[in-house]
Amino acid sequence: MVIDVKKLNCSTNDKIIDMKEATKLFPVLLLTISMVFVTSQNVLSAHAQGNNSAVYPKDSAPFDIPYKDWIVRWWQWDVGIPTSQHPRDNYTAEKCTVNQNGSVWFIPDILTGKEERTCTIPEGKAILVPLITGECDTSESQSSDAEIRQCSTAGDEYGAISATLDGQKIENLDSYRTATDFFNITYVKNNIFDVPAGTYRGVADGFFVFLKPLPVGNHVLEVKSSVTNPTTPSYNFGSEAKYNLIISPKPQIENNISNESSSINSNVTNESGLNTTMPEQLPPQSINGSKVPKI
Repeated sequence: MVIDVKKLNCSTNDKIIDMKEATKLFPVLLLTISMVFVTSQNVLSAHAQGNNSAVYPKDSAPFDIPYKDWIVRWWQWDVGIPTSQHPRDNYTAEKCTVNQNGSVWFIPDILTGKEERTCTIPEGKAILVPLITGECDTSESQSSDAEIRQCSTAGDEYGAISATLDGQKIENLDSYRTATDFFNITYVKNNIFDVPAGTYRGVADGFFVFLKPLPVGNHVLEVKSSVTNPTTPSYNFGSEAKYNLIISPKPQIENNISNESSSINSNVTNESGLNTTMPEQLPPQSINGSKVPKI
């Protein structure tokens, strides 16, 4: 409801109260209207991404790294694995562990068809799953940042996406579309895109499911993705995937060592004055750096 305060007429002793008098007589009313409007806007904004408690919002910073920079890291992981070891094609459960060495576990995309895959993931890892995503960089012929940016988004248009986790629908996935900043991307030899090995300047765009760490046990993530582009059919694809995610508990010995290390670090003082505790993981280097989209 929109209220035009200029047309607010009130009668007192058969007089019409002007704007200033209305403000004096009804400050609480006007304040309430403002509060309702602001609150409504906040509710609508929160509702746009649904009540998806198992996934990170796209304006979040999982493990103190912005959401969009995790998409950068997913792409860097994707092009950093030789074809013979890459989990995208000729999938095996063993390939699911290739180059997984951080706080977030990366799942490869599926380009076409319907597949069921099983992956065992350690407790405490977030999981990043692509639905539709594209990346373009200077390994192609695009000459300007604008052309590279447009290239990265072109294949992500006209998409249809859906996902469920343990039978519960993940809502409003179309609101999770995220574009990265420009970044450096390094292709290994014999990568899955047949790009000459080297480092290029690129940018990425797309839709992901970014799961928070799941409880120990078995979970099922089902995703469907497709693109039906009426003007550029070469972008079109369709895929369905069922991921059986087995979250394994941390080994007991690892927990014991962690507890003992914490105790030692808190009680032992190095006489030389040096810090004997192990440093925490350093923050990532700042990313500021721009093929047909790879979907």
